[in-house]
Amino acid sequence: MTENSLSVPAYDPAIGVVAPTEDGTVVVEIVGGSVEIFGDPGGLRDLARMCLALADPRPPDGAHIHLDAGIDPLDRGSASLMLARHNSTSTP
Repeated sequence: MTENSLSVPAYDPAIGVVAPTEDGTVVVEIVGGSVEIFGDPGGLRDLARMCLALADPRPPDGAHIHLDAGIDPLDRGSASLMLARHNSTSTP
């Protein structure tokens, strides 16, 4: 079985959450009340790195990454997206 491996820098409170990108492309669409995320392999790895960075045990509750249309990795026609750390199991 082939394995995929990604890494991100350790969380540094002086810098915040950092997740390097590889210039992939992601499109976020809202269709009929559902959020749909489409990406090329690089874009999906970029999102995975962002999620890994937020999953590091050191970021505080509420740490987040804003992704706006036209800013890597989101395509210009994409809806904006926010990824956030929420330590509670209940809905924010």
